[in-house]
Amino acid sequence: MTEPAGAVDFWQRYLAGWHILAGATILMVAVFVAIDDSTPFGRGIAMTSLALLLGWYALTGIPALRHEDDRLAFGYFVGVTVLLNGVFLVTMAGSFLLFMLNPQIFAMVRSWRVRFGVMALLYGEIGAWTLFHIGLNTHALSMVGLWVLIPMLFALLIGTYITGIIKQSRGRAELIDELRRTQAELAAERHEAGVRAERERLAIEIHDTLAQGFTSILMLAQAARVALDRDRETVESQLDLVERAARENLAEARALVAALVPPDLADRSLVEALVRLADRHTRDTGVPVDVAASGQPASSAPGTDAVLLRAAQEALANVRRHAGASTVHIALSRDDTSSTVAVTDNGQGFDPAAVDAGYGLRGMHNRAVAFGGTCTIESAPGAGTTVRVSLPEGRAM
Repeated sequence: MTEPAGAVDFWQRYLAGWHILAGATILMVAVFVAIDDSTPFGRGIAMTSLALLLGWYALTGIPALRHEDDRLAFGYFVGVTVLLNGVFLVTMAGSFLLFMLNPQIFAMVRSWRVRFGVMALLYGEIGAWTLFHIGLNTHALSMVGLWVLIPMLFALLIGTYITGIIKQSRGRAELIDELRRTQAELAAERHEAGVRAERERLAIEIHDTLAQGFTSILMLAQAARVALDRDRETVESQLDLVERAARENLAEARALVAALVPPDLADRSLVEALVRLADRHTRDTGVPVDVAASGQPASSAPGTDAVLLRAAQEALANVRRHAGASTVHIALSRDDTSSTVAVTDNGQGFDPAAVDAGYGLRGMHNRAVAFGGTCTIESAPGAGTTVRVSLPEGRAM
């Protein structure tokens, strides 16, 4: 299994500690050799072997420790086994080098088969040199147990425990890496979902403002063209309305770019904005629109006012396009728990179940639901239409 990126085993973070252990262990054995008066003739051989062992560790042991290459590590231990002969020829104090070699076996080698091979070389060599120095007798067998079997059993137990911890740690590192990748993927998906939601919201805002405004400009321009030949004064009046509608839609566009807050709410209350909207509709279509307001919440979130105003805009746009109404009524009711705007016309009406909701009505519904509110349409053929949007108070955009 591939190691997760950035996963570094504990010992590889502190390689200097391994170097200190190797140097200190070799130095300790060198001290034993130096103070051992029993074999003065062999001190030079033992000291040379220890110096070569230190150089061999620097040449092959450090790369094997760093890269955990079983073949490189096996070569290192074969070299160690050869060099140890020069030490064991003089003194069995070289067995203390197991303090350095046993941890290295489990740090450098991954395969248990290679580990067993290395341990067989090392402990077999120690056992052979023990018998060489003492001879084949009961004491020699007890020394083999002391120098070989007990350290080897201890090394196997500790090595198995350490290997289990390493395996568990690497598994956890892989799990953490996988969780991070999953977290990054989820973050990317949330970002994409947010982008899509923002695009849809902007599309709805543009539909409810600029698209409706340009529709109004188009209708006024067409009316002016029809009256061009018969009534110049009427044409000039229509062109004034076109210019005013264009300016209002320019303000809407700037509001979308700046803060996505309806300009009618920038410096006035919702009731005043609804009255202005009604006057604009009456001016453009000639259909009278009256506004009635009741109640006043303790506090009102600007987002709530924007949603209610957009709902009234969309409802009036539908009245203009489809209703054929002669009167329109806008009712705003508010209290501390909710705010409701209802737009009622006396037009031709329709069957809501038999008509697919247009983009504007879907946007109105989605915006209301996003604020925890509701959007309902009450209509029947020949009975007019009422569009009602109700929002809880205290929610911010």
